[in-house]
Amino acid sequence: MENLQPHLRIKPGDIAEIVLIPGDPARVRRIAEYWDESREVVFNREFLTYTGKYKGIPISATSTGIGSPSAAIAVEELAKVGAKIFIRIGTCGALKKTIVPGNLIIPDKAIRQEGTTKEYVGEEFEAKPDPEVFRALKQAAEELNIKYFIGTNRTHDSFYEPTDNFLKLMDLPEYKKGELVSSEMECSAVFTLAQLRGLKAGTVLSVNTTEPLDEIAKDPGLIYKLETSAEADQGVDKAIKVALRAVELLSK
Repeated sequence: MENLQPHLRIKPGDIAEIVLIPGDPARVRRIAEYWDESREVVFNREFLTYTGKYKGIPISATSTGIGSPSAAIAVEELAKVGAKIFIRIGTCGALKKTIVPGNLIIPDKAIRQEGTTKEYVGEEFEAKPDPEVFRALKQAAEELNIKYFIGTNRTHDSFYEPTDNFLKLMDLPEYKKGELVSSEMECSAVFTLAQLRGLKAGTVLSVNTTEPLDEIAKDPGLIYKLETSAEADQGVDKAIKVALRAVELLSK
């Protein structure tokens, strides 16, 4: 079939120009519950795609799986069949005590501590969201009166990384300046690919664990915990609502 993408198994006409990209396939279905209408397009490997309409706006959602390699594949193949705007709806660990499960983070930069983008660009390249998408996410959170934080996110490859490696984040200029707020595994790939391909991307993250670096030094087990509280779960719905309101703002 002409232009059928090898991993996502999608083709032109299957998706809208605006695509929400969570990591978890189950979150795609959760997102689609907010839409006026939706249909499953295809589910292959970790990539589940839905397309529909939200308040009359054509919209799609595709899961990227865990990590930057699969996130990059998703962005590349979605772009090849017509996607223009990407909003990642993800989860993360918060690196400050004041940021707790259920809070949202809207990154203004992503530190590239993953291997995927190194195959595209040099170390000097800064992974950043599109300014318009970033502003829309901020405005959406403010309109909805949802607590959020702005700052630098760190993207890396190994969830079960050695504690010593994690603690090296304290040596980063962004940490010393108080700008480093979160850690996850896909954001910098999404930003980088969007920048390189002339696309627009932004991210809203729901905090599912708080792992301040000074406390990690005392209790290394904190970095491997995932919060399953009601607050953490509600944070995912908050992130979805912010992303959908941002879609409205961007479509005007």
